[in-house]
Amino acid sequence: MTAPPEGVEVDHIDFPAGKIRYYRAGLSGPAIVLLHGGGPDNALLSWRHAIPVLAVDHQVYAPDLPGQGGSIPWHGRANQRTFEEVLRWLLDAWQVPDAALVGLSMGASVATGFTLRNPQRVRGLVLVDPMGVQHRLNRHLLAYLALRSRFAGPLAAKLLGMSQGLVRRVLKSVMFSDPSQVRDLAQIIDEVRTEARDRGSIFADWHHDTIGSRSMRINHLPLLDQVRCPTMVIQGDSDALVPAAAGQDTAGAIPDASLRVIGGAGHWPNRERPNEFNAALREFVNARS
Repeated sequence: MTAPPEGVEVDHIDFPAGKIRYYRAGLSGPAIVLLHGGGPDNALLSWRHAIPVLAVDHQVYAPDLPGQGGSIPWHGRANQRTFEEVLRWLLDAWQVPDAALVGLSMGASVATGFTLRNPQRVRGLVLVDPMGVQHRLNRHLLAYLALRSRFAGPLAAKLLGMSQGLVRRVLKSVMFSDPSQVRDLAQIIDEVRTEARDRGSIFADWHHDTIGSRSMRINHLPLLDQVRCPTMVIQGDSDALVPAAAGQDTAGAIPDASLRVIGGAGHWPNRERPNEFNAALREFVNARS
């Protein structure tokens, strides 16, 4: 595990299925919970630059979701419903009655599902390049076939864990618009390699349970008109995984939601354009504190 930013504490909570590691910062103010994405991702990979910025005037919590980061091993399915239940347990353990949720990619699906089922516990919602709001993915059949193979996920994880050059190419083609502009790219590459080795597969249970042969088994889009809390969608305009149209559709389906498009950013605008991303995030949460 790489060291967290200064002032960020690391702790864990034991549950029957395993432990959940989480990062905490900020001594006062409303609570914010940051939910990372799937694949070779974890709380620090997604939120390293956001946690200290938000902790100036908020209590910030960033858990490693079950089966990722420091929440390995996890016994049982680590899928959408599990993530939502774990989030509810964590809020109870932290004695947080309600919070603003910020979810990236798969984490956005978790945040959305939790909000729909537990609206009283969500003060605000930020969905970043959200998954779980599309009928089909780009190259959907290819993704489905890779998931159904016993070898694709573990082999990809093994290769990523061995090769810095391969991780760099994957980040360029999938996660970033222009990796050369990412100032801490070397650190990100090392953290992705470590996560891939620890996970043993680039796929999570969430992917296996969600991506069907013809369409997504989880698609929150038809239910988004039920979201009543203040909401912002942040979308990288060059995202190769979640097209800009999906972000637009998501914002358009939620009453009074705002859309912030980050130019020149791919699927990880939080790491590719951290200053612009964090400014948008702080503007949203501070207006509702």
